[in-house]
Amino acid sequence: MKPYYEDDQATLYLGDCRDVLPELPAESVDLLLTDPPYGMKWESGYRNVSFGQLVGDDGSLPILDILTLALKVLRGSCHVYVFGLTDWGSLPIGGRCDLVWDKGLLGGGNLQLPWAPQHERIAFGVYSPSKANRENGDGRLVARLRRGSVLRCDRPNASAVTLHPTEKPIPILRQMIESSSLMGDTVLDPFAGSGSTLVAAKLEGRRSIGVEIEERYAEVAARRLSQQVMPLEV
Repeated sequence: MKPYYEDDQATLYLGDCRDVLPELPAESVDLLLTDPPYGMKWESGYRNVSFGQLVGDDGSLPILDILTLALKVLRGSCHVYVFGLTDWGSLPIGGRCDLVWDKGLLGGGNLQLPWAPQHERIAFGVYSPSKANRENGDGRLVARLRRGSVLRCDRPNASAVTLHPTEKPIPILRQMIESSSLMGDTVLDPFAGSGSTLVAAKLEGRRSIGVEIEERYAEVAARRLSQQVMPLEV
């Protein structure tokens, strides 16, 4: 399995993550952080750049099945973040907590309603293969002091988003990576998009593995990673 892009810290594969994940070594990564399609057939009409609908955003993508594959690559008791997930199903996830991303800007949504969406849900949990550990709430300790469950980070306005239609800001990804991993750990993103998670991981001194199904976004991710300056060692 040949990477689409690879350097000392980041590896990016082009393809369907359902094909790539089974090829990765079991228990080889330390954090799962991803932003899968929400199944909404979403396409903004208010951006300067027209992206078209994302592959897999028609509601047919079996997200929980894909997360099951991803968990096999994750070491036990490590942390999981999934943007937009509302139900873990029967996945062996303990320590569950809903995080709220306060975007700082009002979204569009239904303009006839009095309330505009300004937040996004991020599901957090701990991969615990042992039922007893899940019930006890066991899991890897945070890498820094505990924080509140509301993460505040301004979302770029529509005219500034030019890399990916659901582009996530690097600062909020860095917060999660810093909280749930250590220097030198490996972060996995099966829905890499334009590579924001991989870039954030590199900035935090972590390694990363990403999978992206659309070459147009894999190309963007590869370009961003190749241009990313390595953090200075201290």
